Amino acid sequence: METKTVEKVENIDLVLKSTWLAVSKMYSDLAQDHDATAVQALTLLKIDPKEGTRSTNLGPKMAIEPTSLTRIIKLLEDNGYIYKEKTSTDKREVIIKLTDKGLNSRNLSKEAVVNFNRAVAEKIAPDKLQVFKEVMSDILQIANELNIKK
Repeated sequence: METKTVEKVENIDLVLKSTWLAVSKMYSDLAQDHDATAVQALTLLKIDPKEGTRSTNLGPKMAIEPTSLTRIIKLLEDNGYIYKEKTSTDKREVIIKLTDKGLNSRNLSKEAVVNFNRAVAEKIAPDKLQVFKEVMSDILQIANELNIKK
């Protein structure tokens, strides 16, 4: 009886998912300490603190569905983090701007992201981080190509 040896393939998607889940949990726990969610914090980070950001530009920046973004924006507005301002050129277009409370929360969120990135940079050599970024870019491209073929 002949036994076939099957080449073991590393589950790259599992490594990606478990790593992202750990990072996501870290951000969620930090946000929860401030009675917020990680998605709310991310939204505040994507809003320009001086000029505001067009609502139509937020979705693509965050890679989330418009209906989810609408709920997040409403929640942030209801809780006093943001306000909407119509543009002077097109009254249908809305710019999302930060309130003082929103700016303060954005700064806390930014500090958390900077601290995480600093901790990673202190523990991982720059050349290894560069290779990581290149590999992640390649994986993203492969995933996008496979998604297009579908």
